Amino acid sequence: MIASAGIDALNLRELATRVGVTAGAPYHHFANRGELLAAIAEEGFEKFGAALIAERDAAPDDAASRLEALGRGYLSFAISHPGHFRVMFHGDAKPSGPTESGLRALRLLQDAVQDCQRTGMAPPGEPTPFVLTAWSIVHGLATLWVDRALPFEGMDPERLAPQIANMVPRMFAALAAVRTDPPGPAR
Repeated sequence: MIASAGIDALNLRELATRVGVTAGAPYHHFANRGELLAAIAEEGFEKFGAALIAERDAAPDDAASRLEALGRGYLSFAISHPGHFRVMFHGDAKPSGPTESGLRALRLLQDAVQDCQRTGMAPPGEPTPFVLTAWSIVHGLATLWVDRALPFEGMDPERLAPQIANMVPRMFAALAAVRTDPPGPAR
């Protein structure tokens, strides 16, 4: 329902009708729509984390390849699980902040960026700006794709995901090659 019509279309009564149970049956498991969304988000983050780990572990054993693999895994997950993806990053689905499974996924990215920094494949210094840059690039494309906000003529996600994911470690390596000093305070 969410993948085809969006989060706003989720209605517990209609969902009950679709699965052939009484209108009150969902309320035996979830007190309200928010609890159902939180459960969907948690399930999504668990699947997401597993997909990221599988991609990372299948990559060659170097920092740049592992970072690239995380990007591919991120994009592949979003494209193949659009309903979960939408709910995972929707404000209504978060009960009271980030979940442990969501934080585990973020730590995978943080570790990959720090590995790139240790091996000279990303500039030294505070890793957070690089983590946010990598996340923003792949999340932005994933969101544009899932929300069908791109002109789809000639855009094949299976072909583009690896190319986009490859740009992040290449961009970081280029920055590492030209930077000799950590940046000073912003002016």
